[in-house]
Amino acid sequence: MSNMAISVEKELFSKEKDIDLTQYFAVLWRYKWPIIFFTGLVSALVVMVLLQMTPFYKAKARLLIESEQAKAVSFDDVYGLDSSRKEYLQTQFEIIKSRKLAERVIERLDLQFHPEFATDKPPLWQRVLSPVLPEDTAAFEASVKPYLDWVPGLFSDDGEGKNLEFKKQMLLETFKQRLTVSPVVNTQLVDIGFYANDPKFAALVANTMGEIYIENHLDAKLAVTRKASEWLSARLDELLVSLRLSEERLQNFREREGLLEIDGSLGLASVEMNELTAQLSLARQRRDEARSLLNVVRQKGTSNIDSLDGLAEISGHRVIQEVKKAEVAAASNVAELSKRYGPKHNKMIAAKAQLAEVRANMRTQVRKLVTGIEQDYNSINANVAGLERQMNQLKDKYQDQNRVEVEYRELQREVESNRRIYETFLNRMKETGAVADFDAAHARFTDNAEPPLYPAKPKKKLIAIAAVFLSFLFACVVALIHSALTDTITDGNQVESKLAAKLLGVIPLQKTKGRLDYKTFFSKQASGFAEAWRTVRTGYLLSHLEDSGNSLCVTSTAPGEGKSTASFNLSLAMSQLERVILIEADLRKPVMGKMLGLPAYKPGLSNMLTGTHKLEDCVYRVPDSQLDVMVAGAMVSTPLELIASTAFTHLVEQLKGRYDRVVIDTAPVDVVSDALVISRCVDSTVYVVKSNKVRSELIKRSIARLFAAQVRVDGVILNGVPKELTNYKRYQSYYGTGTEKA
Repeated sequence: MSNMAISVEKELFSKEKDIDLTQYFAVLWRYKWPIIFFTGLVSALVVMVLLQMTPFYKAKARLLIESEQAKAVSFDDVYGLDSSRKEYLQTQFEIIKSRKLAERVIERLDLQFHPEFATDKPPLWQRVLSPVLPEDTAAFEASVKPYLDWVPGLFSDDGEGKNLEFKKQMLLETFKQRLTVSPVVNTQLVDIGFYANDPKFAALVANTMGEIYIENHLDAKLAVTRKASEWLSARLDELLVSLRLSEERLQNFREREGLLEIDGSLGLASVEMNELTAQLSLARQRRDEARSLLNVVRQKGTSNIDSLDGLAEISGHRVIQEVKKAEVAAASNVAELSKRYGPKHNKMIAAKAQLAEVRANMRTQVRKLVTGIEQDYNSINANVAGLERQMNQLKDKYQDQNRVEVEYRELQREVESNRRIYETFLNRMKETGAVADFDAAHARFTDNAEPPLYPAKPKKKLIAIAAVFLSFLFACVVALIHSALTDTITDGNQVESKLAAKLLGVIPLQKTKGRLDYKTFFSKQASGFAEAWRTVRTGYLLSHLEDSGNSLCVTSTAPGEGKSTASFNLSLAMSQLERVILIEADLRKPVMGKMLGLPAYKPGLSNMLTGTHKLEDCVYRVPDSQLDVMVAGAMVSTPLELIASTAFTHLVEQLKGRYDRVVIDTAPVDVVSDALVISRCVDSTVYVVKSNKVRSELIKRSIARLFAAQVRVDGVILNGVPKELTNYKRYQSYYGTGTEKA
């Protein structure tokens, strides 16, 4: 394919098109009978099934689940569910749907014997073949069982069917499928519903389920309380033994250590230690003072009494003070007497002797004080040593008491801990026992289930309407998908939208036996058919008002699109206004002679081009018309070379001069290239497309080949369009014609 053909084809394929809803309606209209049939069939089957279905009634009981349960006393409950958490209600809903509650309802109502839950149904083969079975089903079963015994569940004695556990499971699953639990949004209410064929039975099961749920909670609470009481009682016995053993160990320790009261003994020892510490501190202070004084005395020496007199501890002593007073008095007396008497006077001698005696007494007293200081230091030092010994002894005693106290406190804490635990368990057991028999229901009925008046399912009207709508919708979708997958041209709008080509006209489909003959154009019953071709003729002539071209070729994409018939009828329509000749240039598969009823040896185009016959011998006038036809003639082995010859070109030019219009019927474009060769000898080309025949991509590719060869395509004739998609019936009404003939 040339580059020009490729570019033209891309332009055709890439051209954007607006969505045209009429195309979809046209497709649906074309498939209307299959759509109606499918919709009716499905709807009828659904209605038949609905008529056979047993109605189900739904009864609904409403419960209020309390978030805070009533308490007879302010004791904590041992049944530990936190009703304040958001998961609490969801947990209760799941409990209602639990297997355990379903089994209790089944047991209480004996549902295994209820007709709605009967598991002893006839075998599968009897249920399927019941309309055609003989009366003696046992004999029939015995005859076919050896051949079909391998099918599970087919016969009544199948092992699985006789299994009681299997039947129980099936009953339970059926019950749970019919049970509904629907919480009311933003409330603590829950609806318990049940489906059944009998409305009274449905209400009974719904109410029973609510009662079982309440009882189950109370039973669970009571069981937990009793279990807790038993555990507490057993635990109390163990705790009492532990308490007695710890008390016994404490008493033995007190007796072994001789303790009357540990707090008093430790307190007395502490007071003694504090007092002794104070005494020792004071004694050490006095010892330090005595040592300092003694050291000073020793430094000054005991021989120099006058130097010791300067010490405050000596000069300030009471005895020394009195001796000093006596010395001052004696010295004053000597001084007074010396004023009156001489040194040798008896009074002076006596006064001086007294003064010397007083001073000798001073020295004696000082020496005594020095000796006393040493003795005081030794006494104080001995006292300090004694106090220190007492302190060490008291410390040892206090540490021993501390060790005793630690062990004592440990034993005492063990006793107190065991006592507290025992008392806690004892109180809890009493509380549990006190409220064990108090049944405070955590849920209650707000509305009991009542037998419903109308069935809840199946919703037959809604299902029937949905079946009609969905089947119709499905059929429409399938029709559209089928049309999209086939991607053919079905109406005139698609010619312009998909092919981007001008529509010259739409030719209605004619139902005939075999191929159309030339008389169809003149038939009164097919007046709309002839009018359609006149419309095509008018469209073609209007497109050539401004040019003098008088030749055209008619082609199509593939065989079987009615190309030859189209060229013939278009020529007939043109022959009513002008002189027209139709040349059958499809030398590969000629059909024009047969359509006109001519003999097979009738000379035609091939004979004319090979020179075996003259022009007058090869032209045939169609009866009752002004149309001349040149059929294909004798079969040739190389039709393309014959058409591409100069003789063919000269023939076309010769006929253009003799006739007002020359129409050439060519071979399909997608099969051979004859049309491309012939189109260069004519002024324009008319393209024939049969409705719902060839894919639009193939048609566009063929038209692109013509455009690439610089061929003028005047437009497209859409052939074989169903009459319901055309104006054919309107033409019939207008012309007053009868009904069409097959």
